[in-house]
Amino acid sequence: MNTRIENLLVPQIASTNVVVTELVDLTPVTVNPKASVNEVIIEQGRIVVNAQCEESARQGQNYVKQLELLFEGKVPTCQFDFYNPVWRYRGFHIDVVRHFMSVKELKRIIRAMALVGFNHFHWHLTDDQGWRFAVDGYEKLESISSKRVKYEFDDERNVHSGFYSDADLKDVVDYCSELGIEVIPEVEMPGHAEALLAAYPEFGCTGKEIPVQNSWGIFENVMNPASEQLWTFLKATIAKLVSIFPSKYIHIGGDECPHVQWETNEGCQRIMKENGLKDTNELQGWFTSKASALVKSFGKRAIGWDEVVDAPEIDESVVVMSWRGLEGAKIASSRGHEVILTPQNAGCYLDRYQTSEDYELGNWSICTARDAFDLDISMKDLPQKQRDLILGAQCNLWAEKIHTGREAEYMMFPRAFILADNLWLGEKRDWDSLCARKKAMADLCYYLDLVCSPAKW
Repeated sequence: MNTRIENLLVPQIASTNVVVTELVDLTPVTVNPKASVNEVIIEQGRIVVNAQCEESARQGQNYVKQLELLFEGKVPTCQFDFYNPVWRYRGFHIDVVRHFMSVKELKRIIRAMALVGFNHFHWHLTDDQGWRFAVDGYEKLESISSKRVKYEFDDERNVHSGFYSDADLKDVVDYCSELGIEVIPEVEMPGHAEALLAAYPEFGCTGKEIPVQNSWGIFENVMNPASEQLWTFLKATIAKLVSIFPSKYIHIGGDECPHVQWETNEGCQRIMKENGLKDTNELQGWFTSKASALVKSFGKRAIGWDEVVDAPEIDESVVVMSWRGLEGAKIASSRGHEVILTPQNAGCYLDRYQTSEDYELGNWSICTARDAFDLDISMKDLPQKQRDLILGAQCNLWAEKIHTGREAEYMMFPRAFILADNLWLGEKRDWDSLCARKKAMADLCYYLDLVCSPAKW
């Protein structure tokens, strides 16, 4: 039994050459969250986690849980040191709109992400292809917006649907809270709104009835910034989210919003004239600031995708999530916005192919394990003042081609484990250490009843 502890755990630990010599029964863990060091001590009849902060204490316990899984209910006698987290925001995003995911399957994935130190779950709940939760007084969200016709097999009667009750949402929030994870709900606005407009066309620019979108892409039917009915609805929506999600953040989308309908809409043109807005980019900035103010009125803070900084000015409290690369983070931080990195082609989009092999699952481009390792979250090329505004990073799983939970697992693991090392360790991460732990990552998934991709890296 010459397995080295440092070759088993995610994130990487500080100790080296800690060899397993004996397995003992699991006992209750004693936790000291205000210690001078971070360490795990496992002896016969005693397990102690000493830590310098609450987050490190939780991860110390997670290391014990990982060992319990890997040794099938036993734990090895050992003592090892471990690091504090470098980044305070360590996030993962799951899209349940394009293909719905049950609470049971979400919990299975969330458990694994908590074990390796993720502390934010960004829950993508609305888009063109569906709306997944109730808003009081707007019953058509469930009867219309949550369903779409699928054309697979040329069978128009095949309807894809999914809707979370308030109890479902609270169940996930409570589960995450127990694991130290903050759940951030997202409502897409003002674009990616066709599912909403299918039920309530009066919130759009044309008032025309449209179906819930059943294909993927960017669509011209978007919210009408001049619609008072829309703002009444958005206020009710934020109120519902605030009643369920204790998170300090609410994500308001902001990406991929065509302005074609705004160019000719009388109400939009009136708002632009009244507010001295020179173009529709500035109109979207006006919308973002108004949505942010609405979120703030409930004591929360808005996050938006990086298109929000295409406008020359938005509410300075908006946190910017940089997905089209890192340029959005550079622009946003130069204006004083806090930023979260989630670049699509730099290790953070887990719906992308893991290798160039034609048998792999995936979408659009390639996101390798090495990409997740190489992401420079600290953005060393920026001035220190801007670097100080980086909260951390996030991996995103979009579900256009993810039909089942098993497929989601295959796409997430082990790449999410690798980003976990990056987020927790920063410059202390080590590629050779990652490679030495590849089998342990697969074994951890096996004992959690999750699929881990065997793709080469």
